[in-house]
Amino acid sequence: MSEPGESSPGPAAASLRRLCIAGRLCIAGRLCIAGVAATLFGCQALQPRAATTQPAMPAESNAELMLYIGEQPYTTAEAAYRAVYILWKGEPFAGDFAALTAALEAGGIVGPSWRLDPGDHVNRAVVGYMVCRACDIRSGLNWQLTGLGRYAWRELEGKGICRGGGEFGLVSGGELLGIVARAADYVQQRRGHPGAKLGPPP
Repeated sequence: MSEPGESSPGPAAASLRRLCIAGRLCIAGRLCIAGVAATLFGCQALQPRAATTQPAMPAESNAELMLYIGEQPYTTAEAAYRAVYILWKGEPFAGDFAALTAALEAGGIVGPSWRLDPGDHVNRAVVGYMVCRACDIRSGLNWQLTGLGRYAWRELEGKGICRGGGEFGLVSGGELLGIVARAADYVQQRRGHPGAKLGPPP
């Protein structure tokens, strides 16, 4: 399986980073509002509501996708695939999950033996593998020799793209947004276009 070339993020990287940050700020604002409501109206304001149908994942808008991902407690395969595709190509993928998977497999971004369903939760090793491939990160002897996701995650740790945690733990939506934003910055800096420094993860 061939490594993806330098066709990963281009001019859209800065826009992607801004969208990731906007998504995280929007979520923080909502949490703050919820806290005020609890203070003013008591705990009853935060009573769980009846289950509602999960909204469809936005497929054609970067901003809507980033907001959607940021609201998820854990990242699903489809959400991670779509976010990494944007990191790789600089634009969203409008097709369904099967077509998205085929495109990522053809580019060497996901492993052909993964066979993940859209709603499966992904761990840090999976995310590390995809981000390293999308950003064409080839450093690290263990990563080069084995191609295993746990070593890819450690490569991202060493480059400051991810912020620790066991490589087999699940990835929250907010964590994925931070990884994607820092990965886009890393690619810009490697190409001689310095990106803005991000603060600590949410």
